[in-house]
Amino acid sequence: MTVGIIVPNKETNDRILRIFKDEILKNNLIVSMLTEDDVVFQAKALTKRGAMAIIARGGTYFDIMKANLPVPVVELAFLAQDILYSINQANRLGNKIAVVVQERIIFDPKMWGNLFDVDVQVYRYSKMEDIDNVMKTLVESQEDRLVIGGAITYAKAIRIGLKSLNIENSDETIIRTYKQAQEILCQIYENTKHSQMLSAVLNNVNDGILVISNDGIIEHFNNKLLKFFNKLDRNIVNKKIDDVLPAVSSALGDITKAPVSNKIVRSGKLVLNVNTVPMQASGKPIGIVLTIQDLTEIQKLEENLRRKLNPKGLSSKYDFGNIFTRNKKMNDVIESARKYSKADSTILIYGESGTGKEIFAQSIHSGSERHDAPFVAVNCGALNKNLIESELFGYVEGAFTGAVKGGKQGLFEMAHKGTIFLDEINSLPIEVQSSFLRVIEEKEVMRVGSDYVIPLDVRIIVASNENLIQLVEQGEFRRDLFYRLNVLEIKIPPLRERKDDIVPLFQMFLKEFGIDQPVISDEVKSRLSSYQWKGNIRELKNVAERYALLGDKMSFEFLDSGNTDSMVITDDYKIDLKDLNRKVEELVIESLEAKGLSKNEISNILGISRTALWKKTNTKP
Repeated sequence: MTVGIIVPNKETNDRILRIFKDEILKNNLIVSMLTEDDVVFQAKALTKRGAMAIIARGGTYFDIMKANLPVPVVELAFLAQDILYSINQANRLGNKIAVVVQERIIFDPKMWGNLFDVDVQVYRYSKMEDIDNVMKTLVESQEDRLVIGGAITYAKAIRIGLKSLNIENSDETIIRTYKQAQEILCQIYENTKHSQMLSAVLNNVNDGILVISNDGIIEHFNNKLLKFFNKLDRNIVNKKIDDVLPAVSSALGDITKAPVSNKIVRSGKLVLNVNTVPMQASGKPIGIVLTIQDLTEIQKLEENLRRKLNPKGLSSKYDFGNIFTRNKKMNDVIESARKYSKADSTILIYGESGTGKEIFAQSIHSGSERHDAPFVAVNCGALNKNLIESELFGYVEGAFTGAVKGGKQGLFEMAHKGTIFLDEINSLPIEVQSSFLRVIEEKEVMRVGSDYVIPLDVRIIVASNENLIQLVEQGEFRRDLFYRLNVLEIKIPPLRERKDDIVPLFQMFLKEFGIDQPVISDEVKSRLSSYQWKGNIRELKNVAERYALLGDKMSFEFLDSGNTDSMVITDDYKIDLKDLNRKVEELVIESLEAKGLSKNEISNILGISRTALWKKTNTKP
């Protein structure tokens, strides 16, 4: 940091050049010798050269101070030792001395009388004009005194014919004053840095901030506050908050009482959340800091954060640690799936409804190198038959009536670099299977209505609750597509083939539903183990949830081994009509099957799709 100094004469100039040689070379100090020009002009010239503080002495210092320069001015003061040094020099020239100094300078010649054998008279002045009066007094006294003073005093004395001597500052005084100037600049820098940092923080937070005194006077605010209340201007400081923001003021009440927390204030279209924090100095309250949040903006930020953390919500939630089993056959399946997860081949998962096919698919994705990329799960049976291609492969703008402007990504594109899981692949219409086959073979997709292809890098996992090879033999599934899908195969055993898992799973589900230490009778365990569980783990979890709610009041008669086909659960003689209707549907379907009708014939008779028929029967063909 650069300091400028105005010296009174060449002698002082040479001394400073000697003392501060290194500082001058580093441009930390700029030296200017006093001229007859305007001293304020001379000081301004130093600031233009980079001086951030000015050192001057005597009358020069006072003239510069009056100019109110934008930099600090430090006085190179006369110390007693400097005056004594000058008196000692003057003693050789005469025995009567007049010391002319500013009234603030402490120097009493009586204290130092034993150090010199001369007549010393001290004249003090408060402003520069007083020096002329002192000179007039000295001339009129005709005492022939030698005048000792600063540069201006010296010049005025010489001009009117008086003998004069400049008071010279000692090296120690000059060094100390220079250090003082540097310390002032360091303090200014730290204060400025702190102020700028605080201002930057306040003006870049998403909250509006208002500082209010105990009297309700606005003392500070940030830029965000003006955005919340766009009718405000920057002239609100020193105004009462009651007059500037009456809505906020009324919400605060008495600010000297308890702090306000999460107070809702409406301002135009904005809904704001207001909080206050008390300020204290030396243990005494001095006001409050008021923070204002835009609740609409907070909601947007929260949504944006969720999207960034989980883009499009396309991520896997499960891994192999979420699959519970004590069954050896199931453990073998899990071990195979773990190995398959390290490969990048297509996987076909067989399993009845409720066996956890998607959990296996998610676990395979989580265990693969694609675990950080999207996981897209698609239920082919739930897709609209008329829009299935556009859903899977996407479409361009204008591809069909109702198409979104700008087009839309397909599910395969969303899964780029990740995994796509196609559940109920057996429900995929035959006319779409050829397009699906091309995607698998070429690793590219063409949107509906487009004339160009989009390269893809997707791992494909499919699942079916039907035997696909039988559908191939029936002509309902493409043979070439089947062999493309059936690279790696996983068959998840139904729950009835994992009887050693039934009771432990039931107890685990009870803990999930809030029963810490579930106690199950041997009779219930026996019933649970002998039941067929056509709905597999999903059905078991539903029963566990019901038991967690009803406890001992729940009837387990439906678990009787002799009633394995019954899907009607009654408790306290209450009948579920939906379950009863479903049972009737099953009986009708079973009777039609007993007559030798095919699945297609039965679905036509009932007026439902073949897929819906399989869902109702929940059986393999």
